[in-house]
Amino acid sequence: MELLIPGLLLVALMVYASTRIKRVAAEAFEAELVDTAEFVLEKPEGFLNVVSPAGGLSLQIYSKDYGINEASDFRAARGEVRVYEKRTLKFAATAIRESTAVTSEVPEIIDGRKYIVFEAESVEKGIGFREMYKLAEKDGSVIELKIKAVEDIGDELSKKIDAILASFILK
Repeated sequence: MELLIPGLLLVALMVYASTRIKRVAAEAFEAELVDTAEFVLEKPEGFLNVVSPAGGLSLQIYSKDYGINEASDFRAARGEVRVYEKRTLKFAATAIRESTAVTSEVPEIIDGRKYIVFEAESVEKGIGFREMYKLAEKDGSVIELKIKAVEDIGDELSKKIDAILASFILK
């Protein structure tokens, strides 16, 4: 009887902590507007924004979902924003053309700024991926959004990736 009350309090505390952790984790995957000094991007529901991205990245996001079958070890989609200082848009676009299997290239003008959107294919550990790039030049640097997704991700996730690409604009 002497242990019953402390035991019940411990169980109640564990239930509260577990519920709180689940709620915070679910909120992390909700849609949000990522607004930095360099760019704005809409992160859709189902993607996580890494708080302190490694490797000099300005942004790192990944999907909650994983690929299926052979691709089950990979996130269904992941993205990153990187700033290349002292580069031109022409130089960066040429580097992508030379280093990837580009399947499409579309120039865009948004608010007077020139963007280039690439789609490419790649293979990692025998798994096929689609890579989407959106680049623009700002103040002598190139800012690049790159999204890498497992080939067969379905319509819903494809629409979310398209929304990320469309929402990415430089300030």
